[in-house]
Amino acid sequence: MDKAEAKKATILIADDNRDVNEVVKSTLCEYGYAVIQAYDGREAIDAFLKHRPDLTFLDYRMPEMDGIDALVEIKKIDDNAEVVFITGEGSEDVAVKAMKAGANDYITKPISLTDLVHITGKLINEHEILMENIRLKTRGDAYKDYLVTITHTMGEAVITIDNKGLIQFMNAMARKFWGNLEEMKNKPVDVVIPDPSLDIFAEIKQAFSEGIDNFQNEYAFRKEDGSIFSGLLTASALRSEKYAGGIVLVVRDLTDIEMMRRQIINAEKLASLGKVVEGVAHEIRNSLTSLGGFSRRLSKSVGPESTQRVYVDYIIEDVKRLESMIMDIEEYVNYTKIHRPNFSLTKIEDIIDEALIKTFCSGKFTGVAYEVNIPEELEEIDADHDYLVEAFWHLFVNACESMQGKGSIEINVSLHPHYLIVDVNDSGKGIPNEDIKDIFNPFYTSKVRGAGLGLSKVYMIIEEHGGFITVQSSVGKGTRIRVFLARKRFVKTVPAGN
Repeated sequence: MDKAEAKKATILIADDNRDVNEVVKSTLCEYGYAVIQAYDGREAIDAFLKHRPDLTFLDYRMPEMDGIDALVEIKKIDDNAEVVFITGEGSEDVAVKAMKAGANDYITKPISLTDLVHITGKLINEHEILMENIRLKTRGDAYKDYLVTITHTMGEAVITIDNKGLIQFMNAMARKFWGNLEEMKNKPVDVVIPDPSLDIFAEIKQAFSEGIDNFQNEYAFRKEDGSIFSGLLTASALRSEKYAGGIVLVVRDLTDIEMMRRQIINAEKLASLGKVVEGVAHEIRNSLTSLGGFSRRLSKSVGPESTQRVYVDYIIEDVKRLESMIMDIEEYVNYTKIHRPNFSLTKIEDIIDEALIKTFCSGKFTGVAYEVNIPEELEEIDADHDYLVEAFWHLFVNACESMQGKGSIEINVSLHPHYLIVDVNDSGKGIPNEDIKDIFNPFYTSKVRGAGLGLSKVYMIIEEHGGFITVQSSVGKGTRIRVFLARKRFVKTVPAGN
């Protein structure tokens, strides 16, 4: 949301971490919002009762009362309250519990300010629409056209069905998912789900008969193009006499939430993997120390022309290779545990130049030519200079190695409305399609040597910079790795107590 377009809305931020609280307040104030601060759960409830904010951010762990309990109390005060849950726990269960308790969305620490501003603008807008719709419901059919206009601006799909469960109306988002109204009108609403054993209309009617006015459930939905997505369906009865028996359905696409859930699960897996690997690496190092020491001692006791000398040399060489791999693993484990990025304004051209110097200074890749194309007068980005240099160094080294030291690399920088894009194109052997999804996983490698940790570190660094990576490759023709880096300033914080 542009600063000039932001409305004077009131936002409550409840977080006992005062540094995070102040950063969030400062950012939202820059965008024209009025911000109220609270530092524990009970203080948050008191502030909500007094100010009735348009949007509330609740941290999970707070003194006096945790975020879940505070959320439940706020929803008792105002069921339409817009609440975003903040968790640094890295636990899918906490996020799901918050959503079930009534949270409208959630964000995880470290908080990206880009995401913070985006979700604030989105939910403030949706809250305004929701409040307007509630007011308009009491005015009857005279405001039908106005309500239709409002629904077309919503980010959720809206469908109305008659008392037989047949589709009568679809807003713009619903038509984007399922096609033109002319084609869908008077079709059973169950055509929007892929599971023939489910009967959405029957489930909604059953809930209404049990006194549930606002039915909610998650379903797998099928779009017009055949793709499947997870969505939250909310159903409410139309109160107008003219539409007696009719039902309005709102479907919220949960794709982004599902992605965040997967990221949380992946982070937990990496944490567990790091603990296991750390223990295994320690045990292997102990054995290698003994094996290396005795093999070197044995080497001194055999003559240079002895047959046994060949075997001993092989043992020593393999010990060195394994020691190098263990060092890589221990460095990776330490990196994931103790590294803390230090963000400041820096130039992408400086980062690329340093990474290229680091790549080619050893003389290992003298057969590789490279070309760099960067637009003039590029804006600076907020980044950790050294970590980004390391990330691109790993990418350049992998590109050179994929060409077996002979070929060319082309590096192109371009701008997206929200991202600075760096393309790394190589003329190497390419990556099979079935392997692309695994290349950023720890310990995945197609090389004879190495532990396969370089690209995993790249993925973590780029993600910490509010970005992401895509890969396109053709076997025998080369690979393009595209790095997206957030253009606007964002903040990565460490959860309190970690």
